[in-house]
Amino acid sequence: MAQVTAMTSGDQARGPTTEAEALRRLEFRVLGTRVHALSTAGALAWIDAWLQAGMGAHLATVNPEFVMHARQDPRFRALLEHTRLNLPDGMGVVWAGRLNGIGVPERVTGVDLIREIAALAVPRRWRLLLIGGRPGVADAAGRALQRDFPRLVPPVCAVGAPDPSGDADAGRLLAETRPHVVLVAYGAPAQEYWIARNVAGRFPAVAMGVGGAFDVLSGRVPRAPLPLRSTGLEWAFRLWHEPARWRRMRVLPEFAWLAVQEALARPAEP
Repeated sequence: MAQVTAMTSGDQARGPTTEAEALRRLEFRVLGTRVHALSTAGALAWIDAWLQAGMGAHLATVNPEFVMHARQDPRFRALLEHTRLNLPDGMGVVWAGRLNGIGVPERVTGVDLIREIAALAVPRRWRLLLIGGRPGVADAAGRALQRDFPRLVPPVCAVGAPDPSGDADAGRLLAETRPHVVLVAYGAPAQEYWIARNVAGRFPAVAMGVGGAFDVLSGRVPRAPLPLRSTGLEWAFRLWHEPARWRRMRVLPEFAWLAVQEALARPAEP
């Protein structure tokens, strides 16, 4: 597979490095799950480099629920070892990394990264495919992006199906629309498996699972105010507005306990 030349923090003195080396320097583990210590701007730079080189990539947005699911599901854990970039989406993942001495710059949310992608897509003329979510939500999210970025190539929006029964239709849609960026909102782990089956290694597109981001982009679910987002309390705001999320959040206390134990077990630096 082609590689891009990359620069990581502090590399100016050492010169350019290979993609694999650069990503390895950014890598850390949270309870065994691989994550990359990147900012939103850093993630966007990688996406731009890959697409400029005509390459595709599978990105995952890792939150504590991802980590806990990966601990119980070997198949999902293996998939996350083969994604090209695992972004720290979830304040718990950022916090766990920092507990272990990793300089994780910030939480990289799907909503923020999608908006940055859309902004860069205007001069780059990237085509976006939004697929998944409840009927009408992807279309509403696409319209919202077009409203905010009027010169954006109109996104292709579809509901599709997360299971393999819809893969033939997905393949035809991808072949016909030839998107540069594929945003998939089936929820984890279904969206990650969908990307692995339908995009990764088949089309030169950057594909990312985005969970409930379309709901927020479309305005159907309000986004937490900036003070709550910056202090890591967006989860509480989402829970208040979407009480059904408590089922998936039941793992958070266990995640926090295990992350603290992992940090305490880390050998002291000399």
